[in-house]
Amino acid sequence: MNKEEFLKQQFITLREEVKETKSRIFRALGIGLVIVPASHFLAKAYDVDTLILSTPLLTIVVALLFMSETRALMRCGRYIRTKVENEISELIGWEEWLETSSDYDRRDVDKYLSYSFYLLFIVYYCGSTYLAFQFSSSKYGIVAASLVLSAYVAIGIWFVIFIIKNIKYSISTGKDK
Repeated sequence: MNKEEFLKQQFITLREEVKETKSRIFRALGIGLVIVPASHFLAKAYDVDTLILSTPLLTIVVALLFMSETRALMRCGRYIRTKVENEISELIGWEEWLETSSDYDRRDVDKYLSYSFYLLFIVYYCGSTYLAFQFSSSKYGIVAASLVLSAYVAIGIWFVIFIIKNIKYSISTGKDK
């Protein structure tokens, strides 16, 4: 196999990976939209204390899945831009075009998708934390509920900081850390 054929096959393979990753991103979004409220509903219906109390953690897991998939997508795009498109110097490839400056931001779609998911994450996290606090207050008392609330507020603050520090890597093909 010559270099040209290798680059072609590599590009096709990477674009297929991008397609599959996009599919996983939308599945993660769908799961996130449904699983957090459904898990709380099922926990209340079947009286599963641990599930009620752990729903905020489930929310973080879904957010991490989303973040990992968006980073995988950008990693593929970065590889295409830096390793495949660079081999064809007379053309501007898709990934390079997306990253060049223009009158509008060509990565708006990626940014809006990420921002909307993280906004949903924050709403779900706050809601599930409140429900865990309310449940633990009624079942175990205010001291236990205060401990649950304190722990989830601390975890939530840490995770929001983590998201803020890492969101740029899920909306751009620029360099990772």
